Amino acid sequence: MNNKKEIRRAARTVIVDEELNKIAVLEVNNGGYHKIPGGGIEGDENPEDAALREAIEEGACDVELIAELGEIEFESPETPGLFNNSVCFLARKIKGHEVNSFTEEELKNKFKLLWLTFDEAINLFENVKSQVEYDIKMNNRDLEFVKRAKEFLKSKDAQP
Repeated sequence: MNNKKEIRRAARTVIVDEELNKIAVLEVNNGGYHKIPGGGIEGDENPEDAALREAIEEGACDVELIAELGEIEFESPETPGLFNNSVCFLARKIKGHEVNSFTEEELKNKFKLLWLTFDEAINLFENVKSQVEYDIKMNNRDLEFVKRAKEFLKSKDAQP
């Protein structure tokens, strides 16, 4: 029996465009499920640096990190013993780029960047279409992060 636990560390970002009052959401496989910008932490990167890099690559923008929204970990349904651990940040868009830097795999999965209100994004996440367990777990992880970001901003607005 193999009890080895392997952890894949990643950083995700809820990116807010304050001018539009919208957030960056990635549509995957023609709307099969949705994600927020993020990906694996590479080499000597810390989570903050990975979040900044992924915001450029997938969110097509430079950002300023505002707050950490926590971590979520789940075991890969396809690879028992492999755990996906994601730390998520709330960020403010400070400069847009002309294009995304999607990887070949992301292009194959038909990634598309959308800018949506929090409520529009939550609605898409809550109505996931994919039946693939791994897709659903990623979708639900990012739904939780979007809800945390919305609550964080709401509580910040309510402070005197």
